[in-house]
Amino acid sequence: MGTLRWEKEAAQRLADEVAEVADELKRVRLDAEEAVLEVRAKSLQTELVAKQVEKKLLARTTKSRERELLRGRNRMRELRGADIAPTDEEPTP
Repeated sequence: MGTLRWEKEAAQRLADEVAEVADELKRVRLDAEEAVLEVRAKSLQTELVAKQVEKKLLARTTKSRERELLRGRNRMRELRGADIAPTDEEPTP
């Protein structure tokens, strides 16, 4: 009867060790997955900041371009106005 008991205890110890190794493997795998998710989250955060900066730059560039275009139009009006001679009197038919 002692041998059967010894074999049963040995099998139980082996099963406990296997379960412990499986748990440790699962913990390591979860840690790795967590690290990957943290890197992805940081990458997405960096990408989000870059897009926000890009939007601000686009808005600033567009506004600057509009101001420059308006200045050009105003300058053209001034130059065209200089071509027309001002008259005090209406021409007589």
